Amino acid sequence: EAQAAQISQAVKAVAMAIGKKTKRNEFGAVYGELYRKYNIAAYRALPQKRFNEAMTFLNEWLQNVTSDAF
Repeated sequence: EAQAAQISQAVKAVAMAIGKKTKRNEFGAVYGELYRKYNIAAYRALPQKRFNEAMTFLNEWLQNVTSDAF
């Protein structure tokens, strides 16, 4: 449950950062990418052994989004 909350917070951070640039709600897109990458139907279905990998993926995505120069 704690891991699910961390995933949710990381998705929120990425979606908010992208949304600042696109002026759209990007939560669905971020969750969709997470689900495709890990072949899951819900973030709570992420296997515990892949948690760190998923957090790294989301954190790197956030870094890429927030470091983009326009």
